[in-house]
Amino acid sequence: MLASRKNQSGLVLPDLWRFFAGTMNVCLMVSGLGDSQRARLQTALRGHAVTFAAQFSEAEKCATLATAEVIFGNVPAAWLSPAANLRWVQLDSAGVDAYLNLNATPRATPVLLTNLSGFYDRAVAEAALAGILALHRQLPRLLAAQAATRWIKTEVEAAIRTIDGSAVVILGAGAIARRLERLLTAFDARVRCFSRTARPGTLPTRAALDAALPETDLLINTLPHTPETMGFLDRARLARLKPDAVVVNLGRGSTLDEVALVELLDAGQLGGAVLDVTAIEPLPPASPLWRHPKVVLTQHTGGRFPGEIDRKVDVFLKNFARFERGEPLQHQVAVARGY
Repeated sequence: MLASRKNQSGLVLPDLWRFFAGTMNVCLMVSGLGDSQRARLQTALRGHAVTFAAQFSEAEKCATLATAEVIFGNVPAAWLSPAANLRWVQLDSAGVDAYLNLNATPRATPVLLTNLSGFYDRAVAEAALAGILALHRQLPRLLAAQAATRWIKTEVEAAIRTIDGSAVVILGAGAIARRLERLLTAFDARVRCFSRTARPGTLPTRAALDAALPETDLLINTLPHTPETMGFLDRARLARLKPDAVVVNLGRGSTLDEVALVELLDAGQLGGAVLDVTAIEPLPPASPLWRHPKVVLTQHTGGRFPGEIDRKVDVFLKNFARFERGEPLQHQVAVARGY
C-alpha cells in the first residue's frame, strides 16, 4: 500500500519518491527546443526514459503520450485520455482552458496539472503598454503616413493623448495585472483593480466596477477564460465607458464581445482598442478588426521575450525535482477556479 498525503490543493497524492523509484517515461512536447536545451534536459533527466516528441507525426505523438507518466508541453487534451499511467502534465502556457477536465474520468491516481502562471507578466505588461502608447501617440496613423510620404502633423496633434493622470481599471489581480499597475502608476495614472481579492483600491463587485466605468480612460482586461468570465465585457458594460476610452484585452478572447466593440468604435462611443487576444485565433481575414483604424492587434505575441524557452526549461526542471522528492509542485492549477 502506498503511503499518501495531501498537497496544497487538497488532492491526496502518493509518496512519489517511493512510487517512482525506477525509470519514468517523460515526454517532452515543447516546440523550439535547441540543441543546448535538449542536452540540458537529457542530462537533468538522466536515468529516465526521455522522448523529444514535438516533431513527431500525430500518430507517433499519440503513441508516445499513451505510455507517458510525465509530459512537458501542450498537446490536444483528448490525446491524454488513453495515458493510463499519466501522473503529471507541466503545460508550457499560462492558459489551461482545454485541460480542466483532465481528471473527469476517474483514475487510480489523479493527474497533477501545472502551468506557467505568472511567467509572462513582464512581457505582456510591456506589450500592453506599447499598444496603449501607440494609440495615444497616433503611431498607426503616423506610420501609415510615413510609408506614403505624407506629412500629417496638424491632423494627428489634436488626437494625441497621454497616460499621465488617466483613470485606469484593470480587470483581474494576477501577476500581469500587478505588473501593469506598477508600470502605469509610474506614469502617474490612477489605477484600480477589479478583483475578488479584498485590498485597498480594489473594485470588489460588478456593481462597483460598473459604477467606475463612466470615468475610466483605460480598461485593461487580464481575466482568464472561465464560465464566469465568458462575455464579461459585453455591450452593456462597454457602453458605460467614456467615448474616448481605450479597451485593452490581454486575457482571453472569450471575455470580450468583439461585435459590440467594433460597433461602438464605429459609432464614436469608444476611443480605441488594443487586442493581444481575439475570440478566434488566427483571426479570420474577414474580421473588421484587421482594418479598423482604432484597433492595434498584437496577434497573441504579448508573452514573447528573449530566453523564453530556457526559462520554461528552468520551471520544468525545478518542478521535476520537486516531483521526484514527492513535494508539492509549483503553479498547480486550481481546477475548480479554472486557472
